[in-house]
Amino acid sequence: MDGSTNSDALDPSLGEEAAWTEDKREQRRQKALSEISPHYNPWVHLAIPSLGAIGIIATSLWLMRGFRWLDLIVVPLTYVLLNAGEWAVHKGLLHKRRPMMELLYDRHTPLHHMVFVTDDMSLRSWREFRLVLMPAPAILGAFLLALPLPALLVLAGQWNMAMLCAATLMFYMVSYEWMHLAYHLPPTTLIGRSRIVGVLRRHHATHHNPRLMRRWNFNVSVPIWDFVAGSIYKPATEKSPEANHAEPAKAR
Repeated sequence: MDGSTNSDALDPSLGEEAAWTEDKREQRRQKALSEISPHYNPWVHLAIPSLGAIGIIATSLWLMRGFRWLDLIVVPLTYVLLNAGEWAVHKGLLHKRRPMMELLYDRHTPLHHMVFVTDDMSLRSWREFRLVLMPAPAILGAFLLALPLPALLVLAGQWNMAMLCAATLMFYMVSYEWMHLAYHLPPTTLIGRSRIVGVLRRHHATHHNPRLMRRWNFNVSVPIWDFVAGSIYKPATEKSPEANHAEPAKAR
């Protein structure tokens, strides 16, 4: 459990984030957009990893044989393990610069978090998918890194569990992408108006407060491990997270 107290003033490592102003954020946004290839297609960026993941899920399920209900136990266990991994990677790599992992940090904290803050979370154009979604090869890379899990189950003679584990891996990765994108859609859209999306968006939007992002609400998908680790932000006062911004941005 995280023994920290719920105070937005406890983060001593804000660095230049504390000086983020609306003008600086707008300059960063325009610079990021100018660096996107004119051939970039946001729908292809979304579709290719999604279709690849769905293909792997379908193939994994098709390869199962002699199904037993007990095999399903691997699904929630895999999901919770991945949720803990998401939490750890987000906290340890995306918000801290590590040797040989600088690209992950640079793409996340000084770019994604500077463009999107708690009270200004929405995409302004479809091309901004590029600022929210992971690079397409990253999903394949994450899947390959997680392959030892189903591989160990195969070695243990649990073929069906291995296939369900692989399917759960891909479901988790693609649902992470879809959910993250949903939080950054304008709340007036059909998906943005969803009640469950609204609840999860508020959890994620709190994490986008520059004063809170290094300590709280690291789960982008379902905040299971945030709950376990005690890292769900709960304001100590009646003030909203928006009111705690060092440099609030105007709502768009």
